Amino acid sequence: MSSGTGIARTQRTFGQATPLVVLGLLALALCAGCGGDKGADISVTAIEGYKVDFPDPVPFNADEWTTATDYPLIGDPKAKRDLQDRPYIEVWATFVPTLRTDGPNSNLVTISTVHSLMYESLIGVHPETTEYIPSLASHWKIENNPDGKTQTFWFRLDERARFADGSEVTADDVQATWWHMTQEDRKDPSNVLVYGEGYEEPQIVDKYTVKVKTKKMNWRQFLYFGGMLIRPAKYLRIPGKKYLEEYNWKFMPGTGPYHLAASKDLKKGTSLTLTRRDDWWAENEGWGKHTYNFGKIQFQIVRDRELQYEKFKNGELDWFRVSRAQRWVQDVPKEDIVQKGWVQKRKIYNESPEGYQGIAFNMRKPPFNDRNVRLAFAHLFNREKLFEKLFFNEYQYIDSYFPGRDWGDPEANETIRFDPDRAEELLAKAGYTKRDEEGYLLGNDGNRFEVTMRYGAQGWERIWLVLKEDYENAGIKFNLELMDGSTLLKKISQRQFGIHFQSWGALLFPNPETSWRSDLALKDNNNNICGFQNEKVDALLKTYDVTFEREAQKEIMREVDRLVFAEIPYALGWYAGHQRILYWDRFGHPDSYFTRIGQVPERDAMLLWWWDAEKTEALEKARADNKPLPLGEEVVRPWAKK
Repeated sequence: MSSGTGIARTQRTFGQATPLVVLGLLALALCAGCGGDKGADISVTAIEGYKVDFPDPVPFNADEWTTATDYPLIGDPKAKRDLQDRPYIEVWATFVPTLRTDGPNSNLVTISTVHSLMYESLIGVHPETTEYIPSLASHWKIENNPDGKTQTFWFRLDERARFADGSEVTADDVQATWWHMTQEDRKDPSNVLVYGEGYEEPQIVDKYTVKVKTKKMNWRQFLYFGGMLIRPAKYLRIPGKKYLEEYNWKFMPGTGPYHLAASKDLKKGTSLTLTRRDDWWAENEGWGKHTYNFGKIQFQIVRDRELQYEKFKNGELDWFRVSRAQRWVQDVPKEDIVQKGWVQKRKIYNESPEGYQGIAFNMRKPPFNDRNVRLAFAHLFNREKLFEKLFFNEYQYIDSYFPGRDWGDPEANETIRFDPDRAEELLAKAGYTKRDEEGYLLGNDGNRFEVTMRYGAQGWERIWLVLKEDYENAGIKFNLELMDGSTLLKKISQRQFGIHFQSWGALLFPNPETSWRSDLALKDNNNNICGFQNEKVDALLKTYDVTFEREAQKEIMREVDRLVFAEIPYALGWYAGHQRILYWDRFGHPDSYFTRIGQVPERDAMLLWWWDAEKTEALEKARADNKPLPLGEEVVRPWAKK
């Protein structure tokens, strides 16, 4: 959850994808609404003398299992593996507080990125087709149990899979990873909720086969379990206190393409460097070919965004994502290094999941318990003026709770644009027909229509000052209040607001119940901040959980989108639908630049790009001779609908 506070509060994600699958797209799931569980009662096996006696092998008939072989390559065959010492650098604003992805202080995108390069899950999701593909498990199958309420998942591990220390990946590692997730002494209640509530103890069928029974029927259960990043059992089965201390600044061996090659590569507070393994077991797999082409990846600390930009212009960084529209439109075109083509400028559109944002209404109390008032307020949300004055027309209107994707139905939803005349009509229907001596509207109760927009970062003030004029011209007293971010988050969590600007992240496969389920409407500390209640939506959400065909799932979500949109819980805002990047012209990359569903361009670059020796030589010669290089196409739409 992130908001206009200026503070990003990351939603816990489950089932991080293997690094080949666009780094974490496999099972991005929200934990809100999960029930509790004490964790499984599995005896702890000490590392010393660790040994497992596996049951006799079960005959494996691949025809009885599911796999995927005929899918597009993820990597580009043109890619060149270059293991030179020059690292690909990703910049962090602050150093990670731990190297763990579980336990205290671990719920950060930066840490998840590192682990997605080092560890792999049982299955992946193809970033082009979004279908399941192999990873550590070469085959899988899903069985509906006779009770009609649960399922059993089977996974057959690839016998070639190896950890970085050379040891095999076995069913015991899968069981131990689940066990680790469900132990309360790891101090990670979100994992305990999802994995403890969701599954019985996994059963070791034989050395390479594991099965697990769910505790409930939900199509996303396969996604979550299949998406666990698997770690070695012999290191996991230790008490929580020891785990939290020992692995705060230490990695277990992983199966992924990168590892921490030497202790000197971890410089706390400064940088973390990962090295490409020359013995990655999946090097020649269909999903692994031509991927992860950089010999080293370095995560480097540069705390100030302006300093990052200056370092990029000086050539100390190779890559820069431009997040500010003003910089992109006004500053970047003037840069000499861009004009000469030494630095390439790209605006790249893909179909990554987009979150929604906007002014959230507290529907539990007046005046926003009245739909007419909410709709009027939305018609006074002058996005047109923001686009023109502040955003340089770099963004698009949000007209759906699934913007930019085929899970929503924006064409069926009412088009809401700035329209003060329509707003006046709606407010009159709601009883706002009189004004006080200062010109502000009065309701039937005699109270002035007055709202307060609280925000937790000074940078938001410029936006609200632009909007304040239109609301006050319409007779609504629009107050602004800068507030400490943590205090504001607490107020929103406790529903102490009338309006609030809220931004949400997006999942590859939506999990809308955490935002719209009616039983959350009158409870604090959950994602249903508006207090939305709708019986039809509740019924659709239950149907969605047990619908396993993708197109049918999308149809349900489109109906949910139509129903939610019609109630106007938000005055929806804007989204980009593209990524703006600058890079020194020494890279090779696919024609698409990124994956179809990748949300973080830096991660896709780690997956797909490579150092190009010819381009590097041409760049250095051009700089030495002060000569230009060709400018590529600035706007790229690889997946534009024909």
